[in-house]
Amino acid sequence: MLLADRIEQLETAFREKGWPTDLLQRAIELRFPKDMLLRWAREGWANAEFISRRLDWHDRLTRGDLRGREATLQDNEAFQELWANSPEELGEWEVTTERGPNAFAQFLLQEHVTVLVLEQQGSLIATCAFASRIVNVAGTQLPVHYGQALRVHKDHRRRGYGDQVRSLGWAIGGAKPTIAQFDYMRSQNFAVVNWWQKYSPGFFDDVPKREGDVPGISVAVLQYPARGFDGDSSGIRTARRDDISRCVALINRTHRGDDLFRTYTEEFLLERLGAGYSGPHLDRWIGPERQQSVYGLNDFYVVEEGGRVVACAGLWDRGRDVRDRWRHIVTGDGKVVETTAVLDIGFVRGHGQALSRLLGFLIGETNRLGRDFLTVPLDRFPRVAAMLGHYEPVPEVRALRWGVADPKITRPHTDLVYW
Repeated sequence: MLLADRIEQLETAFREKGWPTDLLQRAIELRFPKDMLLRWAREGWANAEFISRRLDWHDRLTRGDLRGREATLQDNEAFQELWANSPEELGEWEVTTERGPNAFAQFLLQEHVTVLVLEQQGSLIATCAFASRIVNVAGTQLPVHYGQALRVHKDHRRRGYGDQVRSLGWAIGGAKPTIAQFDYMRSQNFAVVNWWQKYSPGFFDDVPKREGDVPGISVAVLQYPARGFDGDSSGIRTARRDDISRCVALINRTHRGDDLFRTYTEEFLLERLGAGYSGPHLDRWIGPERQQSVYGLNDFYVVEEGGRVVACAGLWDRGRDVRDRWRHIVTGDGKVVETTAVLDIGFVRGHGQALSRLLGFLIGETNRLGRDFLTVPLDRFPRVAAMLGHYEPVPEVRALRWGVADPKITRPHTDLVYW
């Protein structure tokens, strides 16, 4: 469509909507994306006030004191500082997620991720991230995006920065078209619910409501307290390159039919196990203190029985780069929680005992690393969870928001790199 045609369509749309003509003229002068204006006019939910507010932000971002952009590795220190000063309120607790020494470690494990930031006079004041991927929902493969990591520095709140950094995804992170968004919210995080309802009316329209908690599909993981492993370690070893094909088949079999599961290929698993590429040639770019691989082949384990691999799972040392600092708002009491996380679970039907042995071994590895808990998504495998009941795990429950009414999610798969 030619520029003149788009302007003519916009003039017609503005007249039909009753929007002021000087609003369109201002948008043209600011070089605001005309396709975006046409989209808002056609979708029917926008109004003149919304358009005016967006133009104000566009003016400030292009000619004013703010810059909206994608984060880079050179932002590592500033990104750490932003997160250290952006606590969440969960009931009586204030929780601060600290990231570092590699502030981007978790995002390196995700697919097609875009980390967006707002910068003001050299300081990062807000961030939000999106990751696009193709997953299975109701038996069909669909392109979706995952929304996450929305934070605003505590000294810059209640000024609309959260809404603005999220909307950067339309311009920067929206290159891959998707049919829906999914995301997780911590239990009792009503502050973020109120924020969404204020800035994005209808955000929770198609989301199940939960009495006494934030809306969404209840999803739980189990946190196993770290302790030394004294069980049977026979057949447990780190994976080799020639195990990958077998493990891919096991992972796909184990999660077949699960909603939000991403079908594995050898290429995908190998790429995932190469996250955080390390080596001395990276010294001048990211520094030796952040060269360690986030999650590699040495972190991926198999159980071999009778010469055949019957179970596999990976151990991501999340606590090395991501930790949660809890502070009770009334008493000031606090704690710091550092965890590991189990990724890429697969096992042969009828060999749940082998998987439970492997998970017990990983609880021991968690203890060796000095972390507090091993986090495992076992809601789809209650028999395996029962075999590990003597470890007395603590459940962590979050709310899964799936942004459309159809297709519905009924059997959600939890990948902890998106948790």
